[in-house]
Amino acid sequence: MKEIKITEAQKNSISSVLLILDETMDEIEELCMTQDKKGILYDVVNNLSEKEKGRVVEDINRIREVIREIARGINIKKKRYETKRLISSRIASLWEMIYEIESNRLKGYGDVSKSLKEYLDPEVDKIIHLLNDIEGVLYKK
Repeated sequence: MKEIKITEAQKNSISSVLLILDETMDEIEELCMTQDKKGILYDVVNNLSEKEKGRVVEDINRIREVIREIARGINIKKKRYETKRLISSRIASLWEMIYEIESNRLKGYGDVSKSLKEYLDPEVDKIIHLLNDIEGVLYKK
């Protein structure tokens, strides 16, 4: 193979995009293979036929081959994630959203009734404490 001239910044940019693409392909494949998924506030109904699932997975595998080839061609190193760090990162991304539903921050959407404040704030506090508990489990010494 011909030597490829690439700057570190270019390599980092390509690596970041391919990493997101790789992770997204995993998520899409998981959606294809999962039957139905039920959350508290959502349902995911797998309405793909077996033929559609097969075609999507085939294309995902082809995309992975291209990712693998580019990674090899420009020497992109594999990232290693630890579960604790992934969980902590996901929780960190939730903090701002959780605080945004406290009653004092909902005023931007109109006056907040006393009954909403009395109901919602303790529930939001429970979520905050439980998320803190999860982080405590992750980093307990």
